[in-house]
Amino acid sequence: MEALLQLLLSLLVLGDWGAAAVEVTRPRGVSLSNRHFYDETKPFTCLDGSATIVFDRVNDDYCDCADGSDEPGTPACPNGKFHCTNAGYRPQYIPSSRVNDGICDCCDGTDEFNSGVVCENTCKEKGRKARETLQQLAEVSREGFRLKQELIEGASKGREEKRGKVTELQQSKASLEEQVELLKAKKEAAEKPEQEAKSVHQKAWDELKEVQKAEKEQARGTEAFAELDDDEDGMISVSELQSHLELDENGDGALSEDEAQALLGGIDQADVTIFHDKVWPAIKDKYKSESVAEIPPPPLEVTDEEDSDSHLDSESEPPPHDDEDYDDEEDDDDEDATEEDHKVPHPKQPTEQEAGEDKMPPYDEATQALIDEAQKARDEYEEAVRSLKDMEDSIRNLEKEISFDFGPQGEFSYLYGQCYELSTNEYVYRLCPFNRVSQKPKNGGSETNLGTWGFWAGPEDDKFSVMKYEHGTGCWQGPSRSTNVKLSCGKETVVTSTTEPSRCEYLMEFFTPSACMEPQEVDPSDHDEL
Repeated sequence: MEALLQLLLSLLVLGDWGAAAVEVTRPRGVSLSNRHFYDETKPFTCLDGSATIVFDRVNDDYCDCADGSDEPGTPACPNGKFHCTNAGYRPQYIPSSRVNDGICDCCDGTDEFNSGVVCENTCKEKGRKARETLQQLAEVSREGFRLKQELIEGASKGREEKRGKVTELQQSKASLEEQVELLKAKKEAAEKPEQEAKSVHQKAWDELKEVQKAEKEQARGTEAFAELDDDEDGMISVSELQSHLELDENGDGALSEDEAQALLGGIDQADVTIFHDKVWPAIKDKYKSESVAEIPPPPLEVTDEEDSDSHLDSESEPPPHDDEDYDDEEDDDDEDATEEDHKVPHPKQPTEQEAGEDKMPPYDEATQALIDEAQKARDEYEEAVRSLKDMEDSIRNLEKEISFDFGPQGEFSYLYGQCYELSTNEYVYRLCPFNRVSQKPKNGGSETNLGTWGFWAGPEDDKFSVMKYEHGTGCWQGPSRSTNVKLSCGKETVVTSTTEPSRCEYLMEFFTPSACMEPQEVDPSDHDEL
């Protein structure tokens, strides 16, 4: 691209191409640069050296040379080449087979000298349009290169700033690491009395719960004794135990005298002290208190059909009431009843008091002060650790950025951290240089990774003309997606096109001032236009 532009710029230097051209005698179809091979005063040697012939046989409409060089101006040789001078425009070569074929291939019409076709010379108009295009390209090249110089200057300054920032952060990091260690020691020192105080509080709470548990167990035992002592004589007998079938030992559904006596410890009856010491521990897991009423089963739902049938059964109807206000009074009672009156408490549902009893009481002021002090130390330590991590991330990111190959003079560094989009009918393509390329459907759907940054992939003499992005989302039964980004000179940074030349391999056209080369002055005498 740049080589072609330099050539075109050299033509632009000539001004009105061919206007000052001097006619140099040479056989038809021979370029100015090859004229010295065609000396009329000497025999002609084929350009491939295959034969030497008298000069009169050049352009005699008979092919003598294997390379067709003896017939540059006739269609005799199938591999010959005809040179169009095209004064005022670009010279060009066409296959000699097109000479005198009735089609004007050269803009000056010299290829149709004997076909009877009159060709209009359009070289001057083409030259004018080409010069306008070249002027635009030249302006882009000059302005792009100027911007590139600014980018290089900014890159150099930015690189030094980043290196200085890394040095500054590394120094701050060492200081922050010392602070983290001090705060860690302070935290650990504050946590030790905190844990000791919390342990004391927990131990006291555990002991209190054990006391409360023992008291509850004692109360249950006392309640059970009172329930079992049917005759209220202060003694639990074998017969009184036998009334509680849930205490059955052998699973036969009955509590025998021997089983009951065994529960009493081998005696016939037990007073309250013996009951608490020996009997209650043996039966408490099976014993069912009479104070816990069984929950009645819910009433069966009566269907409309069954309800209708019940009205037909005169024997099932309740007797009529003489009091006409009976139904009203019953309704009034229902209205006065609250939701709580109809609610049946679940026997295993703990009360608010019981739930509160299981909750550890708040810490005393001294213990809470130690907890607050330790928490403050933890907060300070964790904040310092976060700051240190953020600082390490910043250092790592800066070092990563500095390590990138941003071109010979860092001219591509301004692209780092930026993203550029191209919207087509179906997709939005997104290029984030030195990071990744992606594609997202416009009508909804997930984003597809077209490759992550790999390396500069241009030819050896133009390494920084192509970016390679690889290891993207895998294609169905195919390779992972990849993208080549071709860089061209432009005053603006923009993605202009995206294609898929082969399956799962994409090509992006990307214009940037960083790709502009310095315009070179070219000697006009080096070209055939004259």
